[in-house]
Amino acid sequence: MIDVYGRFLVIILTLFVLGMTCSVGFAASPPRMRPYTGIGLVVFSADNAQNQDLQLPLYAEPGLSRVGMLSSLKISGNEWVFALPEGTSLFIVSARKGDWVKVFYDDAGREAWIEPQNKGHFQSWEQFLKLQAGRLLPGLQQQYYQLLERPGRKQLKVMLPKDKFRVLKLENSWSMVLTDQSQIGWVRWRDDDGRLTVGTGMK
Repeated sequence: MIDVYGRFLVIILTLFVLGMTCSVGFAASPPRMRPYTGIGLVVFSADNAQNQDLQLPLYAEPGLSRVGMLSSLKISGNEWVFALPEGTSLFIVSARKGDWVKVFYDDAGREAWIEPQNKGHFQSWEQFLKLQAGRLLPGLQQQYYQLLERPGRKQLKVMLPKDKFRVLKLENSWSMVLTDQSQIGWVRWRDDDGRLTVGTGMK
Protein backbone atom coordinates (compact mmCIF):
# COMPACT_ATOMS: atom_id res chain seq x y z
CA MET A 1 0.00 0.00 0.00
CA ILE A 2 2.84 2.42 0.88
CA ASP A 3 4.68 1.56 -2.35
CA VAL A 4 1.57 2.29 -4.43
CA TYR A 5 1.02 5.58 -2.58
CA GLY A 6 4.69 6.55 -3.03
CA ARG A 7 4.60 5.80 -6.75
CA PHE A 8 1.39 7.81 -7.06
CA LEU A 9 3.07 10.79 -5.36
CA VAL A 10 6.08 10.56 -7.69
CA ILE A 11 3.80 10.55 -10.76
CA ILE A 12 1.80 13.54 -9.49
CA LEU A 13 4.98 15.53 -8.71
CA THR A 14 6.50 14.66 -12.11
CA LEU A 15 3.35 15.82 -13.94
CA PHE A 16 3.32 19.02 -11.88
CA VAL A 17 6.96 19.82 -12.71
CA LEU A 18 6.41 19.06 -16.41
CA GLY A 19 3.34 21.27 -16.45
CA MET A 20 5.25 24.15 -14.87
CA THR A 21 8.11 23.76 -17.36
CA CYS A 22 5.76 23.76 -20.34
CA SER A 23 3.82 26.77 -19.13
CA VAL A 24 7.03 28.74 -18.61
CA GLY A 25 8.27 27.71 -22.06
CA PHE A 26 5.07 28.89 -23.75
CA ALA A 27 4.83 32.12 -21.75
CA ALA A 28 8.33 33.40 -22.39
CA SER A 29 9.03 33.90 -26.08
CA PRO A 30 12.72 34.44 -26.83
CA PRO A 31 13.73 38.03 -27.62
CA ARG A 32 14.48 38.83 -31.24
CA MET A 33 18.14 38.98 -32.13
CA ARG A 34 19.21 42.48 -33.09
CA PRO A 35 21.47 42.61 -36.15
CA TYR A 36 25.18 43.34 -36.01
CA THR A 37 25.99 46.77 -37.40
CA GLY A 38 28.91 45.83 -39.62
CA ILE A 39 30.38 48.80 -41.52
CA GLY A 40 27.22 50.15 -43.18
CA LEU A 41 24.40 49.13 -45.53
CA VAL A 42 23.68 48.58 -49.19
CA VAL A 43 20.33 50.14 -50.09
CA PHE A 44 18.09 49.25 -53.01
CA SER A 45 15.41 51.87 -53.69
CA ALA A 46 12.43 52.09 -56.03
CA ASP A 47 14.24 54.79 -58.01
CA ASN A 48 17.18 52.61 -59.03
CA ALA A 49 15.43 49.24 -59.01
CA GLN A 50 12.11 50.20 -60.67
CA ASN A 51 10.44 48.46 -57.73
CA GLN A 52 11.32 45.09 -59.28
CA ASP A 53 12.79 42.01 -57.68
CA LEU A 54 16.46 42.00 -58.67
CA GLN A 55 18.11 38.60 -58.40
CA LEU A 56 21.74 39.08 -57.36
CA PRO A 57 24.20 36.16 -57.30
CA LEU A 58 25.78 35.36 -53.92
CA TYR A 59 29.46 34.38 -53.80
CA ALA A 60 31.71 32.87 -51.13
CA GLU A 61 34.43 35.27 -52.34
CA PRO A 62 34.10 38.20 -54.78
CA GLY A 63 33.35 36.60 -58.15
CA LEU A 64 34.27 33.09 -56.95
CA SER A 65 32.26 30.08 -55.72
CA ARG A 66 28.66 31.10 -56.32
CA VAL A 67 26.47 29.94 -53.42
CA GLY A 68 22.97 31.14 -54.33
CA MET A 69 20.77 34.07 -55.31
CA LEU A 70 19.69 37.12 -53.34
CA SER A 71 16.36 38.90 -53.75
CA SER A 72 16.67 42.68 -53.52
CA LEU A 73 13.07 42.93 -52.27
CA LYS A 74 13.84 41.16 -48.98
CA ILE A 75 15.72 42.64 -46.03
CA SER A 76 16.90 39.40 -44.43
CA GLY A 77 14.47 39.18 -41.51
CA ASN A 78 15.08 42.68 -40.14
CA GLU A 79 11.72 44.17 -41.11
CA TRP A 80 10.94 44.80 -37.43
CA VAL A 81 14.06 47.01 -37.23
CA PHE A 82 13.70 49.04 -40.43
CA ALA A 83 10.42 50.64 -41.51
CA LEU A 84 11.29 51.64 -45.07
CA PRO A 85 9.42 53.36 -47.91
CA GLU A 86 7.69 51.02 -50.35
CA GLY A 87 10.10 49.61 -52.90
CA THR A 88 13.15 50.16 -50.69
CA SER A 89 15.16 47.32 -49.17
CA LEU A 90 18.56 46.99 -47.57
CA PHE A 91 21.22 44.59 -46.38
CA ILE A 92 23.78 45.19 -43.65
CA VAL A 93 27.36 45.17 -44.95
CA SER A 94 30.20 43.56 -43.00
CA ALA A 95 33.05 44.21 -45.47
CA ARG A 96 33.93 45.85 -48.80
CA LYS A 97 36.37 45.00 -51.60
CA GLY A 98 36.22 47.47 -54.48
CA ASP A 99 32.68 47.34 -55.89
CA TRP A 100 31.90 44.17 -53.92
CA VAL A 101 30.15 44.14 -50.53
CA LYS A 102 29.79 41.30 -48.06
CA VAL A 103 26.23 41.24 -46.69
CA PHE A 104 24.23 39.42 -44.03
CA TYR A 105 21.66 37.84 -46.35
CA ASP A 106 19.33 35.97 -44.01
CA ASP A 107 18.00 36.13 -40.45
CA ALA A 108 20.48 33.44 -39.38
CA GLY A 109 23.30 35.93 -39.97
CA ARG A 110 24.91 34.06 -42.88
CA GLU A 111 27.17 36.17 -45.10
CA ALA A 112 28.08 36.25 -48.77
CA TRP A 113 29.47 38.67 -51.33
CA ILE A 114 27.39 40.56 -53.90
CA GLU A 115 28.19 43.12 -56.58
CA PRO A 116 25.36 45.71 -56.44
CA GLN A 117 26.72 47.66 -59.47
CA ASN A 118 24.16 50.41 -60.21
CA LYS A 119 21.29 48.44 -58.62
CA GLY A 120 22.09 49.45 -55.05
CA HIS A 121 24.42 51.84 -53.27
CA PHE A 122 26.49 51.64 -50.11
CA GLN A 123 25.76 54.01 -47.22
CA SER A 124 27.56 54.47 -43.95
CA TRP A 125 25.39 54.23 -40.84
CA GLU A 126 25.63 57.98 -40.36
CA GLN A 127 24.48 58.67 -43.93
CA PHE A 128 21.58 56.24 -43.57
CA LEU A 129 20.37 57.19 -40.09
CA LYS A 130 20.45 60.94 -40.78
CA LEU A 131 17.83 60.39 -43.52
CA GLN A 132 15.41 58.49 -41.28
CA ALA A 133 13.20 59.02 -38.25
CA GLY A 134 15.01 56.97 -35.60
CA ARG A 135 13.76 55.12 -32.53
CA LEU A 136 15.28 52.86 -29.88
CA LEU A 137 14.47 49.18 -30.27
CA PRO A 138 12.34 47.34 -27.70
CA GLY A 139 13.85 44.87 -25.25
CA LEU A 140 17.13 46.70 -24.59
CA GLN A 141 18.90 46.89 -21.27
CA GLN A 142 17.88 49.94 -19.27
CA GLN A 143 21.16 51.78 -19.87
CA TYR A 144 20.44 52.04 -23.61
CA TYR A 145 17.25 54.04 -23.06
CA GLN A 146 19.10 56.90 -21.39
CA LEU A 147 19.30 60.22 -23.20
CA LEU A 148 22.49 61.83 -21.89
CA GLU A 149 23.78 65.37 -21.98
CA ARG A 150 27.05 63.97 -23.38
CA PRO A 151 28.46 60.40 -23.40
CA GLY A 152 29.27 59.62 -19.78
CA ARG A 153 27.54 62.77 -18.49
CA LYS A 154 24.23 63.30 -16.68
CA GLN A 155 20.96 61.76 -17.82
CA LEU A 156 18.44 64.13 -19.40
CA LYS A 157 15.54 61.68 -19.66
CA VAL A 158 14.60 58.04 -20.18
CA MET A 159 13.56 57.30 -23.76
CA LEU A 160 10.84 54.87 -24.83
CA PRO A 161 10.81 52.71 -27.99
CA LYS A 162 7.92 54.83 -29.35
CA ASP A 163 9.90 58.10 -29.00
CA LYS A 164 11.16 59.36 -32.36
CA PHE A 165 14.32 61.33 -32.94
CA ARG A 166 16.59 62.62 -35.69
CA VAL A 167 20.24 61.60 -35.77
CA LEU A 168 22.52 64.62 -36.05
CA LYS A 169 25.85 62.78 -36.00
CA LEU A 170 27.58 59.60 -34.86
CA GLU A 171 30.68 59.32 -32.68
CA ASN A 172 31.90 55.76 -32.17
CA SER A 173 28.96 53.92 -30.55
CA TRP A 174 27.10 57.12 -29.66
CA SER A 175 24.66 59.26 -31.65
CA MET A 176 23.70 62.87 -31.08
CA VAL A 177 19.94 63.09 -31.55
CA LEU A 178 17.20 65.70 -31.68
CA THR A 179 14.01 64.42 -30.04
CA ASP A 180 10.43 65.30 -30.98
CA GLN A 181 10.48 67.63 -27.95
CA SER A 182 13.37 69.59 -29.56
CA GLN A 183 15.79 68.26 -26.95
CA ILE A 184 19.35 67.46 -28.02
CA GLY A 185 21.21 64.64 -26.30
CA TRP A 186 23.16 61.44 -26.84
CA VAL A 187 22.04 57.79 -27.02
CA ARG A 188 23.86 54.59 -27.92
CA TRP A 189 23.18 53.46 -31.50
CA ARG A 190 24.97 50.13 -31.01
CA ASP A 191 25.74 48.08 -27.91
CA ASP A 192 29.02 46.72 -26.56
CA ASP A 193 28.66 43.60 -28.74
CA GLY A 194 28.27 45.69 -31.90
CA ARG A 195 24.54 45.01 -32.26
CA LEU A 196 22.15 47.72 -33.38
CA THR A 197 20.13 49.49 -30.67
CA VAL A 198 18.21 51.86 -32.97
CA GLY A 199 15.70 51.27 -35.73
CA THR A 200 14.02 53.50 -38.28
CA GLY A 201 10.38 54.57 -38.52
CA MET A 202 7.74 52.79 -36.43
CA LYS A 203 6.99 49.06 -36.50
